[in-house]
Amino acid sequence: MHDKNLHLKFDGSSGKILLSEIGRPDGQSFIARPSSLLWRINLVTDDLTELNYSSSEADSADIESLPDKLVMRWQVGQLEVVVSIRMSESDSLSYWSLKATLPEGYRMQRCDFPILPTISRSQALKLAAPVCWGLEYDLTPGMRYQATYPSLTAVMQFLGFYGTGDVLYIGTHDPLANHKVYRVTADEEAVSHVCENWPALPETSGGEYLLPYEAAIGIVDGSWYEAAQLYRKWALTAPWSRAGKVSERSIPQWLKETDLWLRVEFEYEGVRDFCRQAHEYFDVPTSIHWYKWHEIPYDTLYPDYFPTRPGFAEGVRELQSLGYQVMPYINGRIVDPNSKGWNEEELSRAAARQANGEPYTEVYGSKVPLNTMCPSTTAWQEKVAYLAERLTAECGVNGVYIDQIGCAKAYLCYNREHPHPPGGGTFWVESYRHLLDKVRERLPPECMLTTEENIECFIDKFDALLVVNTPCQTTSNVIPLFPAVYSGRVITFGFQYIGNDDLLLSKPFRAKMAREFIFGAQIGWVLAGLLMNPAVEKEREFVRNLARCRGSAHKYLLGGRLLGLVEVGGDNPRVKFTAERPFLGGEYTLDLPSVFASAWEAEDGSIAVALANMSDEPRDVELQAAAMDHPRQMTIAARDAAVIEVATGSTGFRS
Repeated sequence: MHDKNLHLKFDGSSGKILLSEIGRPDGQSFIARPSSLLWRINLVTDDLTELNYSSSEADSADIESLPDKLVMRWQVGQLEVVVSIRMSESDSLSYWSLKATLPEGYRMQRCDFPILPTISRSQALKLAAPVCWGLEYDLTPGMRYQATYPSLTAVMQFLGFYGTGDVLYIGTHDPLANHKVYRVTADEEAVSHVCENWPALPETSGGEYLLPYEAAIGIVDGSWYEAAQLYRKWALTAPWSRAGKVSERSIPQWLKETDLWLRVEFEYEGVRDFCRQAHEYFDVPTSIHWYKWHEIPYDTLYPDYFPTRPGFAEGVRELQSLGYQVMPYINGRIVDPNSKGWNEEELSRAAARQANGEPYTEVYGSKVPLNTMCPSTTAWQEKVAYLAERLTAECGVNGVYIDQIGCAKAYLCYNREHPHPPGGGTFWVESYRHLLDKVRERLPPECMLTTEENIECFIDKFDALLVVNTPCQTTSNVIPLFPAVYSGRVITFGFQYIGNDDLLLSKPFRAKMAREFIFGAQIGWVLAGLLMNPAVEKEREFVRNLARCRGSAHKYLLGGRLLGLVEVGGDNPRVKFTAERPFLGGEYTLDLPSVFASAWEAEDGSIAVALANMSDEPRDVELQAAAMDHPRQMTIAARDAAVIEVATGSTGFRS
């Protein structure tokens, strides 16, 4: 089966169906060796006995080639599975669907599809995975990637495998955002890809199971950016993209104008001086993210946030009088079983429950066990909406940060008192979207909503996304995979967590800020007290330069589209450093250039390159990118940033 861009080969001559080739019609295959493992199904009986079947153990299998598609059928006992593959004339992708006819007494609990167990390591040397901003892994033996969608480890639904000029794209184009788990493992010979689909358990057994989307598999020239463009073409048709471009969305204007974020903690008396100093020093539109404004300890006794610490509302008003916008923290997902909410308000009944009836429990820095709530429940939806409404009405804040919704993974919930079928499926995403609608209804129009991290299926419900959980590690490279898909559609701020010594060590901090800038994010998300420390004057200056430069380039970095990273030559020495890994412990080591750059296209078709120099010396650099008509040479000052227009045109914003 092939078209001019893609060749697929299946062999059914042995009584099994073997996938033997995925490649260009005239090129090398991404399949290292034939395999009969294309799907795996886990059924559960009425008496809760689990049964597993796979394509590799089928009693019979056959292939039918039709004019518009390829149809493969397997029979395993009383289970029949049909996979259909169609080619698209408009792109270089093939689209795979699966249907299973189940015997009476059986329910579909999990369907693993598509499975590609023998991806060639000679062709696929790297993996682009949608972990927060995006991570590029080396596919060395022993490498493992496991991620639940939706969560911070799978904020989008695609992966890219590449290394020799082509990229193998595997996307699960699911507009309903069903519960999935992606698994990639590498050994000496090959790389395995599995997508686990976890549907809701149906009320009745038997019947038919239809995979609720098509999996998209294909090959294009390039690497992670080109894979992202394949996904972007589909993603901008998904329900969460209907809100449109940033320029079209009803996002508060003050948020669109923000170029710098500061963090503060505890009582206002402890941060008043830092905030006043920062206001005078930075002189750019700045917003403040306020943690620990409540009397209860952090990550303890949630959701009993009120009463506030004394003077909180007064502090909000004083900061606003200086020109700041103020946004406090609440958590939209976890509850302390020792809280009044859990016990007196009966939020225990709203908890997500495992199959054994126990709640899902998580432990963070406070060491307090916290239980995860089910977003489908009216009680939890009303509680979060009440907290947001009270903060705006009583304390006068400009926005509310609802932690974990855009970050923490979905759970399978088996609480039969809840208004959803037990198991997985779509209820988690649908319910959180409904919860956020309830919150929005109770807030003033100019009040922002934001969350931790950047799960795609909520982007239209939030005005901005705090993207800070991308891990600091030696074994992978941070890439702007998310903005390669959603730039121009969402506002981001932050980059990675700031380690305790990052500012004093300088290089780790500057590396984060420089990439934050070229990825298009609003700058900072740094504790005001750390940033105003007299010992970090150069770091403070660097942040100010980045924020000011960003303020002059909103047409690109706020409303524009990322065209990719730009290779910077010339006087651009490498910088190597070792720093602490925030939260995880241990250290990581990075080897990075002094000057970073990215290319952007504005809505009017003009193209610019954004640069950031994190070194203490000016650099004479040379830029070369596909978007530029010829190489450009320029000097960028020490600890400075620039956005240089390199081309104009009337092609318009390619949405």
